[in-house]
Parts: sequence; structure tokens; C-alpha cells
Amino acid sequence: MTMVEKLCEAGSKLPPPALAELLDFAEFLRQKNVPLKSAQRMSLASLAGGLENSTTFAQPSVNIQETFKHHAPD
Repeated sequence: MTMVEKLCEAGSKLPPPALAELLDFAEFLRQKNVPLKSAQRMSLASLAGGLENSTTFAQPSVNIQETFKHHAPD
């Protein structure tokens, strides 16, 4: 059995949320391993505003800092 067949078999036994997570991870790995030409590389500035619809970062930055401060290891 090939790796692709094993992956398809394993995926067929997963519930839809886990299957979506598997697909996201596969896409991440695919993009990570695709060599980019320097002209195609993403600039840091192009990432600005990428979290405007995030529920995690929807609150004021001071509140976010307080939340993470309480969860940080000592």
C-alpha cells in the first residue's frame, strides 16, 4: 500500500472536523516545501492586517496582554 493510499484510508475514518484539520496540515506542508523565487517571497508588510477578523485578537491589545500575562509560565 502506498503512502497516499494509507493517508486516504486514514482520512476516510476521521470525522469531518478532524479531516478538515488534516487537509489544513497537508496544505501547510505542501506550501512549506515549495521553493519560492525571491520575487514571490512574502514581505512582512504584506502580512499587515491579517488578523482583523480574528476572534482572539478582536479585543483591545491591553486586554490581550493581560490575558496572556496570566497564562505565561513563571
